[in-house]
Amino acid sequence: MPTTPENPFADFDRVSSELYGQWERGMTSWWDQVLDNPAFLGTMGNNLSAAARARQSYETAVDESLEKAHLPTRADLVRVARIATLLEEKLLTVEDQLLATRDKLEAVEKQALLARIEAAETRLELLAKLTEMDAKLDVMTTKKPAARKSRAKKDS
Repeated sequence: MPTTPENPFADFDRVSSELYGQWERGMTSWWDQVLDNPAFLGTMGNNLSAAARARQSYETAVDESLEKAHLPTRADLVRVARIATLLEEKLLTVEDQLLATRDKLEAVEKQALLARIEAAETRLELLAKLTEMDAKLDVMTTKKPAARKSRAKKDS
Protein backbone atom coordinates (compact mmCIF):
# COMPACT_ATOMS: atom_id res chain seq x y z
CA MET A 1 0.00 0.00 0.00
CA PRO A 2 1.80 3.15 -1.16
CA THR A 3 1.82 6.34 0.85
CA THR A 4 -1.07 8.62 -0.03
CA PRO A 5 -2.15 12.01 1.29
CA GLU A 6 -5.07 10.29 3.08
CA ASN A 7 -2.75 7.74 4.80
CA PRO A 8 0.86 8.97 5.07
CA PHE A 9 1.80 5.98 7.30
CA ALA A 10 0.65 3.20 4.99
CA ASP A 11 4.25 2.03 4.37
CA PHE A 12 4.95 2.13 8.10
CA ASP A 13 1.83 0.02 8.80
CA ARG A 14 2.93 -2.56 6.25
CA VAL A 15 6.48 -2.72 7.59
CA SER A 16 5.40 -2.97 11.20
CA SER A 17 2.93 -5.76 10.32
CA GLU A 18 5.71 -7.67 8.56
CA LEU A 19 8.09 -7.15 11.50
CA TYR A 20 5.47 -8.34 13.96
CA GLY A 21 4.78 -11.44 11.83
CA GLN A 22 8.51 -12.27 11.71
CA TRP A 23 8.88 -11.75 15.45
CA GLU A 24 5.85 -13.98 16.15
CA ARG A 25 7.18 -16.76 13.90
CA GLY A 26 10.62 -16.52 15.53
CA MET A 27 9.17 -16.68 19.07
CA THR A 28 6.92 -19.60 18.15
CA SER A 29 9.89 -21.49 16.69
CA TRP A 30 12.06 -20.73 19.74
CA TRP A 31 9.35 -21.81 22.25
CA ASP A 32 8.73 -24.98 20.26
CA GLN A 33 12.45 -25.84 20.50
CA VAL A 34 12.61 -24.96 24.20
CA LEU A 35 9.48 -26.90 25.16
CA ASP A 36 10.62 -29.94 23.17
CA ASN A 37 13.99 -29.98 24.96
CA PRO A 38 13.96 -32.66 27.73
CA ALA A 39 16.78 -30.93 29.62
CA PHE A 40 14.79 -27.71 29.84
CA LEU A 41 11.63 -29.54 30.93
CA GLY A 42 13.59 -31.54 33.54
CA THR A 43 15.14 -28.38 34.95
CA MET A 44 11.74 -26.64 35.07
CA GLY A 45 10.25 -29.69 36.84
CA ASN A 46 13.09 -29.67 39.38
CA ASN A 47 12.62 -25.93 39.96
CA LEU A 48 8.88 -26.42 40.45
CA SER A 49 9.50 -29.26 42.92
CA ALA A 50 11.99 -27.16 44.85
CA ALA A 51 9.52 -24.26 44.98
CA ALA A 52 6.80 -26.59 46.30
CA ARG A 53 9.16 -27.96 48.98
CA ALA A 54 10.16 -24.44 49.97
CA ARG A 55 6.51 -23.40 50.26
CA GLN A 56 5.74 -26.46 52.37
CA SER A 57 8.70 -25.67 54.66
CA TYR A 58 7.52 -22.09 54.97
CA GLU A 59 3.94 -23.15 55.82
CA THR A 60 5.21 -25.65 58.39
CA ALA A 61 7.43 -22.99 59.99
CA VAL A 62 4.52 -20.53 60.14
CA ASP A 63 2.24 -23.17 61.72
CA GLU A 64 4.89 -24.07 64.30
CA SER A 65 5.43 -20.38 65.13
CA LEU A 66 1.70 -19.86 65.54
CA GLU A 67 1.41 -22.91 67.80
CA LYS A 68 4.28 -21.66 69.97
CA ALA A 69 2.53 -18.29 70.24
CA HIS A 70 -0.73 -20.10 71.15
CA LEU A 71 -2.45 -18.68 68.10
CA PRO A 72 -4.70 -20.64 65.75
CA THR A 73 -2.97 -22.28 62.81
CA ARG A 74 -4.32 -22.59 59.30
CA ALA A 75 -5.55 -26.11 60.11
CA ASP A 76 -7.35 -24.76 63.20
CA LEU A 77 -9.06 -22.08 61.11
CA VAL A 78 -10.08 -24.62 58.49
CA ARG A 79 -11.52 -26.87 61.21
CA VAL A 80 -13.44 -23.97 62.79
CA ALA A 81 -14.76 -22.91 59.38
CA ARG A 82 -15.95 -26.48 58.75
CA ILE A 83 -17.70 -26.59 62.12
CA ALA A 84 -19.32 -23.21 61.43
CA THR A 85 -20.53 -24.44 58.05
CA LEU A 86 -22.01 -27.59 59.59
CA LEU A 87 -23.72 -25.53 62.30
CA GLU A 88 -25.13 -23.16 59.71
CA GLU A 89 -26.53 -26.07 57.70
CA LYS A 90 -28.07 -27.56 60.84
CA LEU A 91 -29.56 -24.17 61.80
CA LEU A 92 -31.09 -23.79 58.34
CA THR A 93 -32.57 -27.29 58.60
CA VAL A 94 -34.07 -26.50 62.02
CA GLU A 95 -35.46 -23.20 60.70
CA ASP A 96 -37.09 -25.04 57.78
CA GLN A 97 -38.61 -27.58 60.17
CA LEU A 98 -39.83 -24.79 62.45
CA LEU A 99 -41.51 -23.01 59.53
CA ALA A 100 -43.14 -26.25 58.39
CA THR A 101 -44.38 -26.93 61.94
CA ARG A 102 -45.70 -23.38 62.22
CA ASP A 103 -47.59 -23.81 58.94
CA LYS A 104 -49.12 -27.08 60.17
CA LEU A 105 -50.05 -25.49 63.50
CA GLU A 106 -51.75 -22.58 61.75
CA ALA A 107 -53.74 -25.04 59.62
CA VAL A 108 -54.81 -26.98 62.72
CA GLU A 109 -55.76 -23.73 64.49
CA LYS A 110 -57.89 -22.67 61.51
CA GLN A 111 -59.62 -26.06 61.45
CA ALA A 112 -60.24 -25.90 65.21
CA LEU A 113 -61.63 -22.37 64.92
CA LEU A 114 -63.96 -23.42 62.10
CA ALA A 115 -65.11 -26.40 64.17
CA ARG A 116 -65.81 -24.14 67.16
CA ILE A 117 -67.76 -21.72 64.96
CA GLU A 118 -69.81 -24.60 63.56
CA ALA A 119 -70.48 -25.91 67.07
CA ALA A 120 -71.57 -22.45 68.26
CA GLU A 121 -73.90 -22.07 65.27
CA THR A 122 -75.38 -25.49 65.94
CA ARG A 123 -75.93 -24.58 69.61
CA LEU A 124 -77.65 -21.35 68.59
CA GLU A 125 -79.92 -23.27 66.22
CA LEU A 126 -80.75 -25.77 68.95
CA LEU A 127 -81.37 -22.96 71.44
CA ALA A 128 -83.76 -21.31 68.99
CA LYS A 129 -85.64 -24.60 68.52
CA LEU A 130 -85.78 -25.19 72.27
CA THR A 131 -87.06 -21.66 72.84
CA GLU A 132 -89.73 -22.22 70.21
CA MET A 133 -90.70 -25.54 71.76
CA ASP A 134 -90.77 -23.97 75.25
CA ALA A 135 -93.08 -21.24 73.96
CA LYS A 136 -95.39 -23.84 72.44
CA LEU A 137 -95.44 -25.78 75.72
CA ASP A 138 -96.26 -22.60 77.62
CA VAL A 139 -99.19 -21.96 75.27
CA MET A 140 -100.41 -25.50 75.68
CA THR A 141 -100.24 -25.45 79.45
CA THR A 142 -101.96 -22.10 79.79
CA LYS A 143 -104.99 -23.19 77.77
CA LYS A 144 -107.64 -24.78 79.91
CA PRO A 145 -108.80 -28.04 78.62
CA ALA A 146 -112.41 -28.14 77.49
CA ALA A 147 -114.68 -29.71 80.07
CA ARG A 148 -115.50 -33.21 79.17
CA LYS A 149 -118.79 -34.55 79.93
CA SER A 150 -118.42 -37.55 81.94
CA ARG A 151 -120.40 -40.62 80.96
CA ALA A 152 -121.74 -41.06 84.40
CA LYS A 153 -123.86 -37.99 84.18
CA LYS A 154 -124.95 -38.80 80.74
CA ASP A 155 -126.01 -42.31 81.59
CA SER A 156 -128.16 -41.27 84.50
